[in-house]
Amino acid sequence: MSFYSTVVLITIVLSIIMIVHINNSNIVTENARKGFCISFTIIIFVSFLEWLTYFADGKPLFPIWLHTLLSAIEFSLAPSLVVLWVYAIGNIKHSRIVIMFLLLHALIEFSSIWTGAIYYIDEGNHYCRGEYYFIYIICYTTAIAVMFFEAYYFSRKYQNRNFSSLIAAFCSLFIGIVANTMDGDIKTAWLSVTTCCVLFYIYYIELVVQSDGLTRLLNRRSYESHLAKLNYRTAVIIFDIDKFKDVNDTYGHAYGDTVLKKISKAILRCYNSKGLCYRIGGDEFCVILNKNSFRSESMIIKLNKRFTTLLEDLRRKEPTMPTVSVGYELFNGENNISDIIHNADTMMYSNKNSNR
Repeated sequence: MSFYSTVVLITIVLSIIMIVHINNSNIVTENARKGFCISFTIIIFVSFLEWLTYFADGKPLFPIWLHTLLSAIEFSLAPSLVVLWVYAIGNIKHSRIVIMFLLLHALIEFSSIWTGAIYYIDEGNHYCRGEYYFIYIICYTTAIAVMFFEAYYFSRKYQNRNFSSLIAAFCSLFIGIVANTMDGDIKTAWLSVTTCCVLFYIYYIELVVQSDGLTRLLNRRSYESHLAKLNYRTAVIIFDIDKFKDVNDTYGHAYGDTVLKKISKAILRCYNSKGLCYRIGGDEFCVILNKNSFRSESMIIKLNKRFTTLLEDLRRKEPTMPTVSVGYELFNGENNISDIIHNADTMMYSNKNSNR
């Protein structure tokens, strides 16, 4: 078996494994299931097409028209993959523009069957790049750029967690494209696409696993993991909604969920630029300031005052919105984290008693 056949086989087997895994996962949403499974199916299909065109190249018995058609299909499908990845995470904006872009790109690629502008198959049945091959590169690069920025904005909903995984996925794809563009004999492009898709899936799953499904704040698992690694000077801020049980009993659990979402949004708006925001219990929240954000205790007081103001504005518009008690403690990077949490809780409960 040739090296290229081995690469294709690895690409196809890896894609099949991912399809089986995704279909058996209880974590991914239906959009993610469809988006990633269709992506890996296209990778299998196009990898096989490229394998056929690779062995058809220069073979006089292989029909030139079929060689040309298979190449057109391969070229036209490539940018659709990165769009499907964005669809998988549920973050496609301006879907009509995206669809029009993909259709226009496919039309350009198929027109090359007659014009030879992007690519052509010569009389010896050899694949050749056309004078306007750069159009394909521009279209593909544009799709990747859209994927990267849409994924970045998606990660902001999850407080930019695991951004390094997104960079790794982007780099693996970029390297494969650059290598293939510089040397058409390098046939590892679809392996790099598959690697990117796997990394992008891991990136998505890590975000989902770390987040609270209702509020989109980071969840308790992520919170406890952060506490276990905490070794820098910072502040831990604890929040607890006052009389939240009464809210649920009086207005119902659906309204209680609305309260949780609105208070979470206020916490994010106030503290997100300075630290990581967590939902650590039913109506309990926590913020741990970033390593380079913490300055002094006066900074914490200002942030908490801003949060109180945001909540007061919210309660003026919606009088049934409950108050929130806040407590905090400073961490010097060395003292016992359990004591820090206890002290923050003590301050929070003291403030809660004052709110009654």
